Amino acid sequence: MQVVVIGAGLGGLSAACHLVGKGHDVVVLERGDQPGVRVGLLEMGGYRFDTGATVLTMPGLVEECFTAAGTTMADHVDIRPVDPMYRACYADGSVLRVWHGRERMTTEIEEVCGPSQAAAFGRFCDWLGELYRLEMPHFIARNFDSPLDLTSPLRPTIDLVRMGGFRKMAKAVAGYFEDERLQRIFSFQSMYAGLAPYEALALYCVITYMDSVEGVYFPTGGMHA
Repeated sequence: MQVVVIGAGLGGLSAACHLVGKGHDVVVLERGDQPGVRVGLLEMGGYRFDTGATVLTMPGLVEECFTAAGTTMADHVDIRPVDPMYRACYADGSVLRVWHGRERMTTEIEEVCGPSQAAAFGRFCDWLGELYRLEMPHFIARNFDSPLDLTSPLRPTIDLVRMGGFRKMAKAVAGYFEDERLQRIFSFQSMYAGLAPYEALALYCVITYMDSVEGVYFPTGGMHA
């Protein structure tokens, strides 16, 4: 089958890779002068500037695109973990670094916020993992042609309600952490979707999982690489 993909952004390029992997003849059309769109590149004065996304999460999903096209990500781009991922500086002078790895992050929280909050982090990670495993196959990696599709099958939606996915995100995170510093560092991720934590539903905590549990990465040469 001959397929035309409109737009050479990450979505268009990933769709093209998967279509090629299924044996289709694919042409990608882009109105700009370079691919990437949201991960664009500006070159000025001998320097290169990313004009969109600043970091990469869930690199395994990107790897799937390369695999579908018959190659590997390592053959084309070098992806490295950003560690620490964040360095949060608070008004009281304290500093909290967000590290890759649950064990190392638990140690960081214990040193900065105390043992009770470190234990809470473990429970929070367990909840985030369960939330991701529910949302990814049933709500994220799935096409919805109608709002009624949310109820077919009904079980995942019921489970999402049971897990508190329709509470406000800020309250859900505060249910695990008494320390406001931790509440802030593990709820700001909703702003990636343009929503404040006190407005966003708790189901957006899946972004916190992708970010703070699975980790943040950066390609050598910039996001456009």
